[in-house]
Amino acid sequence: MWSVSVGELSRNTRHCLAQVRAGKDLEITEHGGTIVVVRPAHGQEPPRIRPRIGGHRSERPLTAEEIDVELARGLGER
Repeated sequence: MWSVSVGELSRNTRHCLAQVRAGKDLEITEHGGTIVVVRPAHGQEPPRIRPRIGGHRSERPLTAEEIDVELARGLGER
């Protein structure tokens, strides 16, 4: 289980929720005591990470050749 204070949760809400979406239980504390435990919803699959190439995200895994093409575009080669 992962633990954060209320203050840390306030400053890093998106990061904390991303950890829950990834399957980790989150314990939220205040003054050293647990006030709530947040768990991922049952039956919810963790988000699929899509590769980021050339400033956009692909909807499917890219082949090595496709990655080479995207990298070449990013370096100004065509």
